[in-house]
Amino acid sequence: MKKAVIAIMLSLSVLFSAGIPVCAYGGGNIASPYYLYTGSAKSNLAVLSSTAYCKSEIKGDSTVTKISATQYLEKKNGNKWDIIDFWSDSVNGSSLTMSNSKDNLSSGTYHLRTVATVYSGSKYEPVVKTSMEVTI
Repeated sequence: MKKAVIAIMLSLSVLFSAGIPVCAYGGGNIASPYYLYTGSAKSNLAVLSSTAYCKSEIKGDSTVTKISATQYLEKKNGNKWDIIDFWSDSVNGSSLTMSNSKDNLSSGTYHLRTVATVYSGSKYEPVVKTSMEVTI
């Protein structure tokens, strides 16, 4: 019995000490990475007819001095995602909004992956946000 209790305690300590920090928001069922300098990050994809409308927003806290980001429009290909197009931008400030579009999409499942670097002076953190999947 004593060995079983010790095994359970060790398992729980490993479980709760591993992984990346997360914080829950919304209804408590959604978790996101905990960011030191990033206040919010959004990656949204809308498709009308055969045109993709891509919008990304990254907002930093008051210490943020620069944000660089790349949007990747990706199409599902089996178990992987192929890059269809991409756009990059940066701003010396604490807020970056990117809006781009891509015409003549073929049928399939798409998402928008936004990869950003948020700088606070000489410190920085990576931010990755992926939109919901859209099938046309």
